[in-house]
Amino acid sequence: MAQSAPAPATGGSDQFPVSASMLPLTIMLFFMVGFVTVLVDPLVAKFRAAFSLSYAEAMLTQFCYFLAYFMISLPASRVLDKLGYLRGTVLGFVTVGVGILLFIPAIEVATYWVFLAALFIIATGITMIQVVMNPLASGLGPAATAPQRLTLAQAFNSVATTVGPLLAGYFIFDAVTEAGAGSDAGSLRVLETPCLVLACVMFAIAALFWVLRRNERRERRESAHWHMPSLRENPRLAFGALCIFTYVGAEVAIGSLMINYLGLESTLGLDEKTATHYLAYYWGAAMVGRFIGSAVMSKVQPARVLAFCALMSGVLAAVSAVTTGPISAYTALLIGLFNSVMFPSIFSLSVKDMNDQTPAASGLLCLAIVGGAIVPVVTGKMADLTNLHVSMIIPVLCYVTIVAFALLCARGALENGVGRRTAARLAGAD
Repeated sequence: MAQSAPAPATGGSDQFPVSASMLPLTIMLFFMVGFVTVLVDPLVAKFRAAFSLSYAEAMLTQFCYFLAYFMISLPASRVLDKLGYLRGTVLGFVTVGVGILLFIPAIEVATYWVFLAALFIIATGITMIQVVMNPLASGLGPAATAPQRLTLAQAFNSVATTVGPLLAGYFIFDAVTEAGAGSDAGSLRVLETPCLVLACVMFAIAALFWVLRRNERRERRESAHWHMPSLRENPRLAFGALCIFTYVGAEVAIGSLMINYLGLESTLGLDEKTATHYLAYYWGAAMVGRFIGSAVMSKVQPARVLAFCALMSGVLAAVSAVTTGPISAYTALLIGLFNSVMFPSIFSLSVKDMNDQTPAASGLLCLAIVGGAIVPVVTGKMADLTNLHVSMIIPVLCYVTIVAFALLCARGALENGVGRRTAARLAGAD
């Protein structure tokens, strides 16, 4: 039976179903997703104090948040295929708004597991938006410049992750501490008003995209065409998904533990409020790196840029693990600079030649973001068994994987089967 579905996303051409005028609003999506996501990091430290949690238990906030990527990404890609990019965005922001509102009853009952449930709903909406915004940014322009364009869009994500910790330092640490010394769950009640305001912002953005939904071309198809891409036939996509898993896991693990890490006497011995401001430097470095990376990739092959940045991040994490004092602290913070280009570069390289399977491939790659749920818990467990310095070895192993992927892409040793078959057909036609 015929159904309404978006036209193929080809990475930038006249076939792409969304008007190029939507690029500025697409960049705004990256900002909002970054803003909401980064607020989870200060909550890890605050929940640990309010509920007397171990490092591993506190990291369940990240586990619950990123578990949604594993459970929701593929269903979200099917929804995207049926609803289209802009209507999918509307559904995503409505879901985020509902999840944020659920923080209010969660605060009232003061139960950690209820917080985690609300966080999962927020992450479900964020996952829907992620499945939309990455192929959208790649598709709104020429295919050859997709990595640079996606990196530039991710730079505005980093603007949000820089601003977010600064606001969190006031709303989450200052306000909560003034309300009740920050040592019990009841002190979190002061967060109810900010939650209400943020939920209203999410609903307003959903309304905006509902009004603009006609900027997307809708086509009729004779039958359902969504299907899971074969990982065996698309080794670049398969390896890329693994690298998304390891990259997000490493980034989230480092960011989530940074406040505690900088509070160690073996690093800088900072209090929570001051450490939160330093966390902004970590994400701010990623922002600077993405603007620089977007320009560099117009001159240098994106895969080579990715290999260099992954190597530098691994080296910095290793140095931080084996040193103490300012060197240990600042090398950890500097990792953000080289993390900058990794997600957009891995994503763009992974979906190369996927053609009309791009929405499904995007869902698969977003599914791999579940690394943000698993790697931080493993890192937290390592910290409980040893210490935070030794736990940095987990991110080091993650970066090594990305270096291997980037070098194989640079040498042309990884290609997607869809692209090979397309090239063969074109060669036969000639």
